[in-house]
Amino acid sequence: MPAPYSYDLRSKAIAAVKRGKKKIEVSRFFKISRNTLDLWLKKERETGDYQASRPVGVGTQPKIQEKRKI
Repeated sequence: MPAPYSYDLRSKAIAAVKRGKKKIEVSRFFKISRNTLDLWLKKERETGDYQASRPVGVGTQPKIQEKRKI
């Protein structure tokens, strides 16, 4: 699984769009896809922040549970 983009990169890209730069120019400058930039902007509109989501429950749980030591 690839690592998410840094918060610093996200904030710089979103700030550039808010300053009036075109989305395609920002995406080329920061070497991110236009869709990624659109998703960050959508997430900011909906939640107020564009922090990367943390994965919930990555991997499988072991079938055998360890017994509690007394």
